[in-house]
Amino acid sequence: MSLDWRKLPSLTTLRAFEATASEGSFAGAARLLNVTQAAVAQQVRALEKDLGVALATRQGRQVALTMAGHQLAATLTNAFTKIGDEVERTREDARSRGLRVTSSPFMAERIIMPNLRHFWQLNPGVEISLSPSRDYVDLVAEGFDLGIRSRHPDLRDQPGIAELDTIHLKKVEVVGIAAPELVVNYGSAPEDIPWLWHDGMSLKLKMMRTGGLDVDRLERVPIGSPNLLLEAVRGGIGMTLFTETLAQEELSSGRVIQIDIPIVIFADYVAVLPSGPQHPLARTFAHWVATLL
Repeated sequence: MSLDWRKLPSLTTLRAFEATASEGSFAGAARLLNVTQAAVAQQVRALEKDLGVALATRQGRQVALTMAGHQLAATLTNAFTKIGDEVERTREDARSRGLRVTSSPFMAERIIMPNLRHFWQLNPGVEISLSPSRDYVDLVAEGFDLGIRSRHPDLRDQPGIAELDTIHLKKVEVVGIAAPELVVNYGSAPEDIPWLWHDGMSLKLKMMRTGGLDVDRLERVPIGSPNLLLEAVRGGIGMTLFTETLAQEELSSGRVIQIDIPIVIFADYVAVLPSGPQHPLARTFAHWVATLL
């Protein structure tokens, strides 16, 4: 049987009366509720008028409850205590629930996983579920709390970006990379070097055009899935674009070298969160990732 809210007095008046009963005065209730004493008294009188019965009478600075007041106060205290306990339990469940994060495979492998122990040191006991994906997933529909992505600064219509709460993490340079032997064979001009072509190229193609590359005249080497993209670059099969953050390890080791492109390209690393209720640690995790970039 559903509750008929139309028959209940205002919750504001019920709260004011319960606080008055528990504190023993309008002044004590006012301090508890952070309102004026006059406001509390007005709410209690409004409740008495609604119910058609006296609940409390002034006795100096104190308030004495009538028999009806005692009965109602006991019921309200019990009910509000149960509500408070359940609200706190719900909050605690939300804090202890595992954080579900989606990111690109390279971000997960190169940035998040090697440093995750540091996040756990700052937030002990937190369960992290990391799901690498190249696709922009529907966070709400698939139950994710947070997505970490890179995007072209001028691109606002990517699924999972525009309609969600977005936190800008860092602006990074996008660089061309290739194996040293590829440069020996083809030279250092990016439009003379074969380019790796793979599934899901829409964002990369936009970046390539932004970088002043004539995409239509590039020699293409199809590799299908981008899962082995770095291996293909290291193997001298072709060149590609990578954010400098994710390519830094390869560049520092000399396994690949940077190829200058006509116009410097930048990408934004962003965190996306559901615009409604959010995991208590979602923003904490996002800002922690920003420190790694």
